[in-house]
Order: sequence, then structure tokens, then C-alpha cells
Amino acid sequence: MLILLMYISYRECHAQSVNGKVTVKVLDDKGQPLPYASVVLRQSKDSSLVKGELSAADGSAGFDKISNGHYFVQASLIGFQAAYTPAFSIDPQHTAVQFPGMTLSSASKNLQGVTVSAQKPFIERKEGTTVLNVESSVAAAGSSVLDVLRGAPGVQIDKDDNILLKGNGGVTVMLDGKLTYLSGEQLANLLKSLPAETVSQIEIMTSPSAKYDAAGNSGIINIKTKKGVATGMNGSLNGSGGFGRYGFFNTGLNLNWRTEKFNVFGNYNHGDRHFFNERLATRVVNAGNKEQAQYFSAPQFGKKNFISNQYKFGFDYFLTPKHTVGVLLNGNNNFFLGTIQNTTNIYKLGNPALDSALYSTTLNDHNFNSNTINVNYKGQLDSLGTEISVDADYAKFNYHRRVYLNDSMYYPEDPGFTNPHAIRNFTTTSITIKSIKGDLVLPFNKTTKLETGVKGSFVTTDNVLQYDSLYKGEYIPAVSQSNHFIYTENVLAAYGILKKSFKGGTDAQLGLRVEGTTSTGNSVTYKSVVKRHYVSFFPNLTADHTFSKDHKLGITFARRINRPDYEDMNPFLFFSDRYTYGRGNPYLKPEFTNIIEMTYTFRQKYILNVSYDRTENFIAEYLEQNDSTKVTTSYDKNYDFRQGWHASLTLPVNPTKWWSINNNINLNYNYYALRDSGMDIVNAALQAFFETTHTFTLPNNWKIELNAYGGTPYQWGVWRGKAYYAIGAGVQKTLLDKRLNMKLNFTDVTNGDQFRGAAVYGNVNYHTHNQWQNRRATLSATYSFGNSKIKGARERQTATSAEASRSGG
Repeated sequence: MLILLMYISYRECHAQSVNGKVTVKVLDDKGQPLPYASVVLRQSKDSSLVKGELSAADGSAGFDKISNGHYFVQASLIGFQAAYTPAFSIDPQHTAVQFPGMTLSSASKNLQGVTVSAQKPFIERKEGTTVLNVESSVAAAGSSVLDVLRGAPGVQIDKDDNILLKGNGGVTVMLDGKLTYLSGEQLANLLKSLPAETVSQIEIMTSPSAKYDAAGNSGIINIKTKKGVATGMNGSLNGSGGFGRYGFFNTGLNLNWRTEKFNVFGNYNHGDRHFFNERLATRVVNAGNKEQAQYFSAPQFGKKNFISNQYKFGFDYFLTPKHTVGVLLNGNNNFFLGTIQNTTNIYKLGNPALDSALYSTTLNDHNFNSNTINVNYKGQLDSLGTEISVDADYAKFNYHRRVYLNDSMYYPEDPGFTNPHAIRNFTTTSITIKSIKGDLVLPFNKTTKLETGVKGSFVTTDNVLQYDSLYKGEYIPAVSQSNHFIYTENVLAAYGILKKSFKGGTDAQLGLRVEGTTSTGNSVTYKSVVKRHYVSFFPNLTADHTFSKDHKLGITFARRINRPDYEDMNPFLFFSDRYTYGRGNPYLKPEFTNIIEMTYTFRQKYILNVSYDRTENFIAEYLEQNDSTKVTTSYDKNYDFRQGWHASLTLPVNPTKWWSINNNINLNYNYYALRDSGMDIVNAALQAFFETTHTFTLPNNWKIELNAYGGTPYQWGVWRGKAYYAIGAGVQKTLLDKRLNMKLNFTDVTNGDQFRGAAVYGNVNYHTHNQWQNRRATLSATYSFGNSKIKGARERQTATSAEASRSGG
């Protein structure tokens, strides 16, 4: 109430001192109107921002209720050079100022036969966010988003395709500001099926503000899809195909129709990818007993086929130029088929003669479909910038998994296969998410602004696992291994952010988010219930100071939470073979991370970032080995803590006007205290990561790109990974007045991006070598049609928060 009274008082006082009006019209160099250009009013003395607008369909824009003072107007639009008006005054003698023609010239220039257009570097740093400009990359052609992330600064993909950021897990992934609703294997499959051609940028935020859900202890990755920029219709068709060991293709259609009153948009993408996973796992059992010690060597080959169908449809209706309502529907319908052949060779330790062997075949048949609907409103309440938005979401997920496992033993002294063993399991998961949120932006003046909001989310996940064992030619229900698990989670949240700009070039924001969580995990079969209730506070502080145009320093502090994925809390038992299991842990607690980072920017392009973070109740994979049964079980558990020190350096270089280089160097030192009953382990490692991209812009719309990345050995919980690297190249040619874009791309030509690692502690001595279909050749084409300057669908953050991103299989 006090804030509201202050705001009303300010508006009353402010209204007595404003009386001026400024109008402009933005044109291109042919005299045609330019709609949706950015038009801003600035003060002459220090170029500080007063107000901003987008030009209308006829190129016009205006500002009213302008206080007495000295100003100028700046107009800009992507693809054009910015234009400025002469300085002018608003006073009693000059209350109305008009500029009927601000002309923006094309930004492209011809230099000695080489056409050099303004192009963003592949990697940028903006306001504490690392930005990958994917559409600027030739080498990304034909790749998936997961492939692009493999070479992103500070990002690693582990042996199970989980995303690590600065050596830490718990990353929240968003699409166009909206949660992907997936985690684990399903999130990896989505990112594998999403073509890089459909993406414009990937934002990596290690310290998001209090406006975002606090989930994701290591940060947020936001994948922004391509959009257009005026009224009319446009769209694009894309297709790519290629091969590694196996072939694959992707195709998609994107459409956007915009008028002055509404915007209709949608897309559909279909992918059919055949790929493989090859693994060699070795371990020692009973290492302390020379007579019983055994060595297990298990080569495994999996051939997989992933068929994906993704679609999106949205409608925005412009009630007025400043008030919009909309509906957004997202859906996925994905199929996954796979066959895994595994041989476990067993030897007596130190004896090369085969003791026995386990031969197993696993057939996987998965189906995942989801539908989410979002209803939203966004309105600008006055010219000062007061803004309100409301989002309501309903999401439904269904996951069906069918697994058939057959194995049998082989003994050299008794040729033939014995002790046949066959099981099958059917898993059905149903997840329902309901959420609603509201946000308010309340400016007090041109230097001070308050952002605040509330949110509620309500999740129910129902999991049924049915196990059957083959007995005398028939499958018999295995009641002791089947389970029914129901998990509910409600989160209520509120946040406030105060932003202030000070004289002398300092901008600061102070934010606080409060989240109350109530959860219940109910294993119906085992009659075990785990309930939790906790309230958490997440402060966020950011300050930036500009010393001069060449020097800028920023500092950020944030607190984050990472709640366990739903599947990781499910106590189901999953069999890889009779010696290797996986299961969930219903007693997992959320982990909390405190982050502080500092960023120095020199000449607006050389960037040094250093940070420190500490995670309590750290969640990571744990391997438990039973020497009697020879079984190794994998599950997640809470450890004491993890802490990390990080540094990154961005070094862009332009040797010539047609050759640009972007280099990024990362150093990560991660320390893990893995203390538990019967275990006291301290693991630490310093890792260096380097990425370089060379882009050559040649005559006649040709472009060549060379890229490479690599990392030294690193530590992740109990796992120690070895060095890895990749080298790639691509060539691009644009045709048909740049509407047709052709790319030929080669990725990981040396096949060096593989996971080689080991977990060695207690009685566990486990080594693995995983490799995938990273070495590929791809040909892709994208054709754009219609009005190329249609403004695309507005971005919105749906109400569903990061708890939805934990719903994968």
C-alpha cells in the first residue's frame, strides 16, 4: 500500500511538470515506412534513456507528456544503420516537435568485392548472460541443439547426456522463455531432435534474477527459436540429412501471420534419427580377496532410432497497441526404439582365461507425449512503463516404456548357454502440472523501478511399474519388483526486485524470492510415505559500473535451489542386466547453491568472468557394489557439499575484414566432499576448456567456418573424466536473393569427443568408455518465403516453473 501511495504521489507531481510532445516518422533509404523500428528519446547531456517506442505500420512514433529539457531521438532496426535527430528543446515556446523523415540506411557495405554484412559473433556476453548466436554459425548446420551445447563455453555433456554447467548439474532448460517440461533422458532426446537450423540464440545464465524460478542451482539455459520482424505472412521450410555410422534427417515448417490486430504463429518439426551408443565397462569385484576377486569386462553396443514430432500453435490478439491476450499450445509426440547387445566377460583377477560370460539382449520401446496450454495477458498501463502480465498453464505428460531383457550364462567347460533369464517391464508415468503467475513492473521515475510478482504451481505424478519374469515359457507377474509411486508437490512463490540507476554510470538491482514447498512421496506398494515442507529465501544482488566506454565492471550474488527430478525419487528398480541395476531414491533432499561472480568488460568485446559457488546437499550419482551378489546398483544421493572456482575469458579477434575469430577459455576447479556413512571421499580437479571459431566471409555469398573445442580431465562427483576434443568445419552458400540457405557441415572429424572415465572408491573400481555418433556429415537447406520483416510471436514466460522441467523419463 505504501508503494502504491508513493507511486500515485509521484504521478501527481510528475503530471504538473510535463507538457511537451515529440513525433517522428521512420523511413528506409527508398522513402518507404519502416514499421517496428526501435525509437528512443534520450537526454542531450548524457544520452540517458527517457522513453522508448516501436514505430507503427506507417513508420510513425511519438512521445507525449515530455518534461522541459534538451533531447534527441535515436531510431534503429536490425539490418539498418541507426539514425539520430539534431538536438532540440522542450520549453514553453517549443511544446511540439516533429521530424517527418528519419531515414535508416542499409547496414551492408561492399568492400573490395567482398560483401560484409553486420553479423553477430558466435559467442557474446550481455548483461551477465553468455549468448551463442547459433544462426551465425555455419558449422552448426545439420546439428542438434545438444550437439551445439557440447561446444558451448562452460558446458559439458556427461556420459548419460546430462548437461553440466561449470562442472555442476541442476541446469534448467527453457525454450523461448518457457520450460521444456523434460529432464534426464527425455530432455536429452528433445535436444537431440531439435535442429540447430530452427534456433537463433542460446542464452546461458549462471546467475538469473529473482524473477525466474529459483530452480536450477547452476543456472538457466534458454533456447530462442527463430522469428521474423512487419505485418503480413512469412515462413520457412527447412530440411537436413546426413550420416555418421547411420543416417538421419530432419524437416520442419514455420509460419507466422501478423496483422495490426492479431498474430497467428505455429511450427511443426519431424525428425528421424538413427544413431548408436557404444560402451566398454570394466569393474573389479572382491578386490580385497585374492581367491574370489573377479574382473568384469562388458562391451555393449546399442542401435537406436528416435522419431520425434514437435508442434507449436499460438494466437495473440492486440486489444490495443499496449494490451495483448494470447493462447499458446505446445506438444511433443516422440517414439524411441532401441536394441542393446551386451556381453559381460568374467575372469578371475590376474588370469586371462575366461571364467564365464553373460550374454544379454535388451529391447526398448518408448513413447512420450505431452501437451501444454498457456493463456496469457500483457498490458502496458501508461507511458511511464507500468506493465502487468498474467500467465496460466495446464500441462499433461504421458510416458510409456516397455523393456524386454533376455540373458543367459556361458561357461567354457560346458559349451552352450545355461541359466536363461528373461524379464519384461511396463512403465506408465502420468504427470499433471497446473500453475498461475502474475508479474508487475512499476516505474517510480526514469531511474528507479520495482518488479514484483507471485506464482503457484501444483504437480501430481503417478508412476506404475509392472515386472514380469519368464517361467516355463510364460511371463509371470513379479509382485516383489513391481511398484506404484505417487508424488505431489505444491510450490507457492513471491518475488520483488528494485532496480536503480545512479549518476556516474552505476546500475544496481536488489531482488528477493521466497518459495514455500510442500511435497509427498507415496510408495503405495511398499506402504512408505515421505513428506516434506520447507520455506526458502533466494536473494539476488547485481551491480554494474561503467568507468568509461572501454571499461565496465559487474558483480552478482545469487542463491539457487535444485529439487530432485521426479524419476530420481521413484524407488523403482531398473535392470540393465542381472549384474547392473538402477533405482530411485525417495529420500533425496533438494540442494542449495550460493553463487558470486564478477565480470569485467574491455572495449565492449573482451570479457573476463570469475565466480565462486558452493552447493549444500549436493546431489550426484552413487555406485553401490555388493561383492557377494556381484551386483552394482546406481542411484542418486545427497552428499555434504560441492564448491567451485571458475574463470572464463572471451577473446574476439578480427585479422581482416573478411576473417573473424572468436576464442573462449574456461578454467574450472571443482571440489567435492562426498561424506556419508561408511564413506569419506574428497575429490577435486582443475579443468581447462578452450573453444575457437574462425569465420571467413567470401565473395558471392560464400562463407566458410572452422571450429574446435576441447577440455582437459575433470571431476564430477565420484566420476573422473579424461580429456576430450572435437574439430569441425562447414561451408555456406546463399541463393535466390538470400532466401535459400545451403550448408554442408562436418562435425567431430577426428572422433575425439568421447567419454572416458572412472569411479574408484571403497570397494568400487568401475571404468567406462562411451562413444556416440558425433562424427557426421550433414547437408541442410532452409528456404524463407513471404514478408521477411514480419515481427514474430512475442516471447513470454509461462507460469509453469522449473518443477515441470523435472518430469522427464
